[in-house]
Amino acid sequence: MNQVRKIYLGWLVLAPLIFTATKISADDLIGLWAIAERQDGKYLSSKYKYLADSESIKQTRAQLLPSISFQYEDKQTDQVINESDNAVFNLGKDDYTTTTTGFQVSQSIFDYSRWARYKQSQIFVSQSEIEYRLAKQQLLLRLAESYFLVLERGDQLDTVQDEKTAMSKHLSLSELKFKSGLGMSADVEDARARYLSTLSKEFDLKSRLDDSKYALREVLGEIPASIASLMPGIEFQKPIPDSAEEWISMSARQNLELQAMNLSLEVAEKEVSALKAARYPTVNLVYSDMDTETDGSVFGGGSDINSADIQLQFELPIYTGGSTSSKIRQAIQKKLSVVEDIKDKRRSVERSAQDAFNRVHTAIVQIEALGQAVKAQKRLLQTYSSGYRGGKNSILDVLDTQQDLSQAKQALTKARYDYVLNTLRLKFTAGDLLVDDLIPINGWLSTSASGQR
Repeated sequence: MNQVRKIYLGWLVLAPLIFTATKISADDLIGLWAIAERQDGKYLSSKYKYLADSESIKQTRAQLLPSISFQYEDKQTDQVINESDNAVFNLGKDDYTTTTTGFQVSQSIFDYSRWARYKQSQIFVSQSEIEYRLAKQQLLLRLAESYFLVLERGDQLDTVQDEKTAMSKHLSLSELKFKSGLGMSADVEDARARYLSTLSKEFDLKSRLDDSKYALREVLGEIPASIASLMPGIEFQKPIPDSAEEWISMSARQNLELQAMNLSLEVAEKEVSALKAARYPTVNLVYSDMDTETDGSVFGGGSDINSADIQLQFELPIYTGGSTSSKIRQAIQKKLSVVEDIKDKRRSVERSAQDAFNRVHTAIVQIEALGQAVKAQKRLLQTYSSGYRGGKNSILDVLDTQQDLSQAKQALTKARYDYVLNTLRLKFTAGDLLVDDLIPINGWLSTSASGQR
């Protein structure tokens, strides 16, 4: 027993040294959201990806617009006549400079693949925008989940510590009775076993509480110095609309992951169209204006020549070695893969909506039932404790009731946080989770000193 207490006290001394992460000063959800929006790596990565993807529209549109280029060439020639049929210039040598300058304008008249790529890029950017909105909703949910997990484990730890204190008291009392000859050794051993079991639960919860704080740190970049706790007197309401079918239907229409996947299907369809366009003819108009100035030559003096050309270029692919057909088949199979992914995701989303809806209702029922159970267990504990002191009840009755009370409190704590989180998860599944949804939940939090973690 003494050894266990030494280990416990040693852990309390070392814990502050182990838990040495930087802390930030914000204690409610709204305050932490402003930090998470600036610090969360996943959200920021999605933001920069969206900004990068947005450039693809400009790049594909550029393929439809004219291109203009300026050319300049300065060439030095060293020329010798070795043999010539020209009687005048049958021998001789010269070195001279040739300077060429000019402009070239090229405009695509018809290239279906370029138009297909342009349309594809517009869909692709819309998909990226939805994924960015999805990342924001995911951040909202991750912040809430991490936040309330810290609170839940902290409340569970408080309950277990209360249980540990009670078990320690009962252990001391049973030891005292045994020494005075009024108790049995079996009662002492049972009380000690329960105390050690509670001590083990306390160690486990402390470890999990630290882990949940670091999970919150992943979202915020740092650990909050304190966070507000959920107040006891909250009115738990049913979802609006209070119909699982409506939430399932809403989720199938509005879920952002599904919307992004539907757009990815359109991107895949445009990819097939763009690859098929490789078989189509292309028409380009090219205008060039070139000026060539030559200082001299072995056959006479220099020259300055200006030429302007207009070309209408027509190209029709005949055979590409089977590459085009292979790429088209590949793109079609990828599109079919996306179709199956969408089917699977829709079923998953509908299941998640049904589950979150049911969990909200279950939590409401559990909160009411467990609240009554806690009150009943408290009254029963008082009765058994008085009976034990008067010799009517055994220590086992008191210990069993104490543990039942602790378990009921822990279950009630879990049900309260399950209600909050599943309300948010239901909105997330329906693609309707907003920052404003944190405001009423933030009103359920207490920033009093006694309600901080």
